[in-house]
Amino acid sequence: MAELIGAGVVGTGWVSGEHIRWYNADPRFRVVAICGRTIEKARQKARECGLKDVRCYNDYAKMLSDPDVQAVSICTPPHLHPEQTIRAAEAGKHILIEKAVANDPASLGKMLRAVESAGVRTVVSFVLRWNPQFLLIRRMLDEGATGRVFYAEVDYWHNIGPQYPQYRWNVKKEIAGSSFLSAGCHAVDAIRFFTGDEVEEVSAYCTQVNPDYEYPPTVVGVLRFHCGAVGKVSSILEGRFPYVFNIDLLGEKGSIRDNRIWAPELLEGSTGWVEVPTIRPDSGDVTHHPFQGEIAHFGDCIASGRESFVNLADAAKTHAVCYALDRSAEQGRRVKLEEIYDEMQ
Repeated sequence: MAELIGAGVVGTGWVSGEHIRWYNADPRFRVVAICGRTIEKARQKARECGLKDVRCYNDYAKMLSDPDVQAVSICTPPHLHPEQTIRAAEAGKHILIEKAVANDPASLGKMLRAVESAGVRTVVSFVLRWNPQFLLIRRMLDEGATGRVFYAEVDYWHNIGPQYPQYRWNVKKEIAGSSFLSAGCHAVDAIRFFTGDEVEEVSAYCTQVNPDYEYPPTVVGVLRFHCGAVGKVSSILEGRFPYVFNIDLLGEKGSIRDNRIWAPELLEGSTGWVEVPTIRPDSGDVTHHPFQGEIAHFGDCIASGRESFVNLADAAKTHAVCYALDRSAEQGRRVKLEEIYDEMQ
């Protein structure tokens, strides 16, 4: 039997509970350490998750020096992720990083160099990649349902203001960064995932209704892709409606709208939209997100030594689009992605 992978979790908020839950469910992992701002917060999270034989820390350096910790989940607020990722890499730990991984290009560049130098495996928590509707859409695309996608739209619409305790950090610019970095990055990652192409240039606009936010919570951007497709992404955090994640993909042979497929060449005999019952990304509740698949994938990468398809290097491309969208909205100009990548060097 293979030796268990000892996991350490830094951060004791809402999402850390899901990491712990699915580490516990995976026979290859064992949660051996939790690090919080205080020992009591770490102990409280351990009690909430039913952990008894676990070491609790309030000093991240001490947790990283624990020889039983081979992998680290970084579940702290986003502005802490760069330093914590770099230190984990330097300690030789494999790293699962919650998004956003960094609030600026220069910090992300430092993370990339530290991870590459250390040779550790990384997974960035774009957990919707394991959502059943995402997997269905990707499979339909791979089977040629739409042919080449020439237009794509993905929207992240939510109402996650300070009225919800678990989201109070989200209104602060220093911590959350922006609408796209704090949450809408899921939409940006999705449009990259579905088009299979990279963004070359963006143009964005923003507005604000909720004064509690220290940055514009509503941003919409137009994208130009390398292979000629165009698209639109939006991130709205101040909506007055339940969580919405819109997906529209228009191709040369057919189209996909959420879980509805128009593909007469592939779905022979169909005369209209074919709706496929599936689990959609229709909730902001972290317990609804497919962390089981993400944790299992992290274990696969560690065990095999192979890179993840959503490692830090890939996630940097999603973040670069977010940085470009924010810059375009703020400065009122088109922004080429090469400008952002230069700042990561």
